[in-house]
Amino acid sequence: MSMFDRKRTYDGTLPKTPVLSLDASKRSTRKLRSEFLMFMEHTPHEMLLQLIELLDRTDVISLASTSKPIRRRLLPYIFDRVKCSWDDLLIEWKSSCGVCAPISNPELIETLRLTSSCSKNEWAFPFHVLFDRDSLMLNLKSITLPSSGSTNFFKYCDVAPGLLKLQINADRSDSAFCLEHVRNFPYLKELILSSFHIEEHDDGASDICPKLKTLRLENCTWNYPFNLENLGKNNISSLHLEYSSSFIISERFKHFLSCPSFTNLKELSIVNNENNLRLTISVQIMTLIQAMPTLKILKLKGNIYNEALIRASESTASNHTNVVAVRDVKVLYSSFLRDIR
Repeated sequence: MSMFDRKRTYDGTLPKTPVLSLDASKRSTRKLRSEFLMFMEHTPHEMLLQLIELLDRTDVISLASTSKPIRRRLLPYIFDRVKCSWDDLLIEWKSSCGVCAPISNPELIETLRLTSSCSKNEWAFPFHVLFDRDSLMLNLKSITLPSSGSTNFFKYCDVAPGLLKLQINADRSDSAFCLEHVRNFPYLKELILSSFHIEEHDDGASDICPKLKTLRLENCTWNYPFNLENLGKNNISSLHLEYSSSFIISERFKHFLSCPSFTNLKELSIVNNENNLRLTISVQIMTLIQAMPTLKILKLKGNIYNEALIRASESTASNHTNVVAVRDVKVLYSSFLRDIR
């Protein structure tokens, strides 16, 4: 008798799959819900951050809408980043309660993003009031905004020691940025610029933004005699350069690759999104590594050619991220556009 036959009932029919009753199904659902609520309440902040990073922001918001306890637990992870229009911000500015994004829990805001550019408002608004001691946004540390032109308007703000991260996206590629413009943000640690032309600042301004550690430039340009090191030669430890324009094969960019002089740079990332313009750095890799002994990680992504890295990746798939050790530096190379972690 086969195993299948032995599993038949006495009348020759197969046994029916047991089906939970409606009450049993409800009890099981309630148990799962109770266990999930207990998990949410007792999960450490660090672990919850890791889990939330795996979800889209819309999924986190949807999850917070399922019950009041879960919403209460997730509030700090929902309102840590909020967007605000200039109209809403100006209305709050004129109120007696102080400048604040129009939400019910302003003390949870860590990053404020303005949704549009406006030259008039950029020059008239005192950005430092966002960080005043009596501001309702007690934990505000970061601002993201589009700019209609030059960032010179920041020079007319008072000192804002609470600003740690600043991201500015220029509407026009000829918009000017100068490090002197952000002089009043002495504790700035991270600066992200998109589509700006970076200008030289006075030699005596070497003490501007002494805390700046992370610099990210997207489609930003500069001319002689400016060098990237002028933004923080001894301070910057992480530099990310991303381009979808011809500047990545310009003489000024190649000069940086040939003569870098950062003294504390630990991570350098170069991305070329332009499919029709290949960046060739055959010799510059060793130049970069030798010129910056503190460098630990070099990331190259997109349309970038290096003969040694190409040979190392011939045996692997075209969509594979290759890792090569050069001296004490880990070189991550990927010819296709994907985040290298």
